[in-house]
Amino acid sequence: MRVRILEQESALVTASDDGTWVWAFVLEPDGAGTRLISRNRIKSGGSLGGRLALALMTPGSWVMERKMLNGIKQRSERFARDFAPAPAR
Repeated sequence: MRVRILEQESALVTASDDGTWVWAFVLEPDGAGTRLISRNRIKSGGSLGGRLALALMTPGSWVMERKMLNGIKQRSERFARDFAPAPAR
C-alpha cells in the first residue's frame, strides 16, 4: 500500500500498486466533534475464485477494522480529555 492522497487533517488514501485495493480514511466535522470514516474498495477480478476469496476475507476484515477504529476512538477521546485547554476564568 502506498499513500496516494494526503490532505492534512482531512484525508489519507492508500492503494496497492496494482490498484486492486484502495483504503481511505476521511475526517469530517460533525457538530461538536469529528467523524472518522474508513472505506475499502477491493476488486475481486470477477472470477469465481476472486469473489470467493473476497467473501471469505470480508468478515475477518470487518472485525479487524472495527477493533482498529474503536482503538482510535478510545485514544482520541482520552487525548481530548487529558489535554483539553483549561476553562477561561
